[in-house]
Parts: sequence; structure tokens; C-alpha cells
Amino acid sequence: MVLTAEILSIGDELLSGDIVNTNLAEIARALRQHGVVVERALSVPDEIDAISRALRAALSVVDRCIVTGGLGPTSDDLTAAAVAAACDLPLVRHPEAEAQVIAYFAARGRSADATQLRQADLPEGAAVLANPIGSAPGFACALGRGEVICLPGVPREMRALLAEVVLPRLAATGRLRPRARRIYRTLGLGEADLAAHIEPIAAAARGTRALRQLVVHYRVAAPEVFITLEAGDAAAAEAALRELDAPIQARLGGVLYGIGEAELAVRVGRALAEHGLRVAAAESCTGGRVAALLTATAGSSSYFHGGVVAYDNAIKTALLGVPEATLAAHGAVSEATARAMAEGLLRAFTGHAELAVAITGIAGPGGASPDKPVGTVDFAVADAAGTTHRRLHLRGDRPTIQHSAAMWALRLVWDRLVQRGLGRVLELDR
Repeated sequence: MVLTAEILSIGDELLSGDIVNTNLAEIARALRQHGVVVERALSVPDEIDAISRALRAALSVVDRCIVTGGLGPTSDDLTAAAVAAACDLPLVRHPEAEAQVIAYFAARGRSADATQLRQADLPEGAAVLANPIGSAPGFACALGRGEVICLPGVPREMRALLAEVVLPRLAATGRLRPRARRIYRTLGLGEADLAAHIEPIAAAARGTRALRQLVVHYRVAAPEVFITLEAGDAAAAEAALRELDAPIQARLGGVLYGIGEAELAVRVGRALAEHGLRVAAAESCTGGRVAALLTATAGSSSYFHGGVVAYDNAIKTALLGVPEATLAAHGAVSEATARAMAEGLLRAFTGHAELAVAITGIAGPGGASPDKPVGTVDFAVADAAGTTHRRLHLRGDRPTIQHSAAMWALRLVWDRLVQRGLGRVLELDR
């Protein structure tokens, strides 16, 4: 029988909107990939009664309740007390947990005071889960039909415990049933249009034994849409899913840029690094977002040496060599200016870049005109073979337009690499 779970997030700050619950997304994704069925998720305030009620309700219907938050030393860290109340157990000082807290502070040249040692007060009989990078130990307790597993709310600590302790603990049950899964990454069509292409392929695939349980998910992360196909047992359905690559590529054409977990910036960087190429970016309306996306990956210095953020026309002229006459005749947001920016950057970065991408546009809310409304963005990509241009009309508020423009800039660089035979659309993550 497959293992089921609920994710319980604890903290007033989650319910007030002060922070975004990224832990929920990461835990759900990890559990799903390892074959745990997440049946529901809930956020509750820092209140012992609310947490206890949620725990008892969860473990009446699922096998595991994964809890994050409320394990620190302060007065609002109440998770351990709430679990003890839900399990009808006393809260006691755990020698193993106490030793972990003491060791954590000793390694940093400090002594653990009484406040810090509160983190070692856990429900009696709880299994202590060692925190490899933080002071608050995690713990697990039997409750209802299964087990509650408590993790710190600090994302990096949660992530470490999840990978190193929790997933192996779940795997030891022998009840994990990973499903075959394939992600198709697209940019250029909305989810309704994509569904019109994908659903006939999926319907036909369900007529086969291996893909009888095929499920299609669409996730919008503007301007991208990710299509995830899941089916049955991983061992039985993996090969059958791979056979859908060709018909899906034929239907989606250039909208599909890759298969697998790797994001667009990672794929661009991988192709550049493999072929010893470097790219530079001249950014106006995106304010450095292309550079940020490219350099988020370790090792990016091998393929990205720098760029220019040129908002003012004087900077476009002085650093990128855009002729004043071009700006006067066509404006900053124009094909001519985008081409001049890319070509000027390529000249300025001789010895540091073989490709250049330029972005100039109107992110809003001001600066528009009847012929150039908010969201008008001109792109140019230049290399030794020449320069190409594309104008797009992007939608959304200022941050959305800026992000979409940065992603489209990477997409156009990727298209140039594919055209040159340097990027492979159907290449899977390695």
C-alpha cells in the first residue's frame, strides 16, 4: 500500500502573509518524486491547541504528517509542546537532543544557555532526528494511524533533514511507490493551447497497458508552462513515457525547449560550457535579470564574464556604441536600437563573449505610447554569423514583464544555440 502524507506548516507569519511558504512546495515535490502521496496541506498559527487539533486530524486519515516550524528556542516555538499534547505524552529533556544542541554551540565557540537548551525538550519517547546544520533537532512520534515527523522551519535546515533523514526513514517502510514522470518545458504558448496539442497524445497513450494510468499536469510559471506526465510504476512506465517524446515534439515544435528538471538558464549555460562559448547581456528594461539568471548556477563564470545594464540613452551610446542618430530616429525601444546594443556589446566584449543578447522595452506602468504600449520589448541576439531581432508584446505588471523579458532573452539565446547544433531540445537531464 502506498504511503500517504499531510504537510503541516506552523507559524503566524505564514497566515499573515509576511512570508511565502516555500517549505510546502519543496517538501511536496520531494515526497511526490519518491512515491509518497500528499493528500493535503495545512497552515496553522503558533498555538498549542490549533497545532494539536491539526495533528490528530491529520493522523486519522494519513500515514505521516510532516511538520515544519516552531522548533526554535523562543516563546512562540510551540511545536514540541503541541505534539506532546496531541500524543498525551509529557515534555521531557532528551539527553541525545541536549547533546546535539550543546555540540552545535560548542563548535561555534559558545555555550548553550537555558533558552537554547529548550530545543532539547521533546515528547517522551520521541525519536530524535539529528539536524546537520542547525541547532534545533527534529523528532518523530507515533500518533494515530502513523507518525508525526517534525522539522525546523528554516528552509536550509528543513532541506537538509528532509534529504538526509526523513526520506531514508520513509524509504525504510518499503511502501514508497515512485511513479514514472516526465516534464516537458515550454515557452511560447498558453496552457489551453498546449492542452489542445497534448491531450490527444495522452488519450491515445492511455490505450496502452503501460500508460493506462497516465495523468497530465499543467503548471504555469509565466512566461513558461511545464507539462508533467505521470504514469503507474516507474519501472514499468518509464520506457513507455519516453516514447511520447517524439510525438510531443512534433506537435509542439519550437515551443518545447527541453525535457527534465533543468531550467532554461541551466540548459543555456550547459550548452555554452560544453562548446567553450560565452554570452554577454545588454539589458535595459530587465535591470540585470538575465545576468542574475545566468549566474545563479555554480560554474557560470566559465560562460558569463559580464554584461551592461544600460537604462539611460547616454549609457547605451557611451558603453554600447549605439549611435545617437539611431536613438533619435527610432527611439530606445526599437529594432534598430536592440540590434545596435547587441552588436556594440559583442564588440566591447571581444575576448569575453561570442554571443550577445540585448533587451530594450517598456516595463511600465509609464513610458508607453500608442505605437509602443506597456510590455513592448525588442530583443536582439548577435554572434559572428549575424544578428537576429524579435519584438514581443508581454503582459502583466512591471515585475512580471521584466521577468518574462529576461526569460525570453534566454530563450532566444537557446534558439540560436539549437540552430547552430549546440543545444539539443530532447536532451534529458544528466
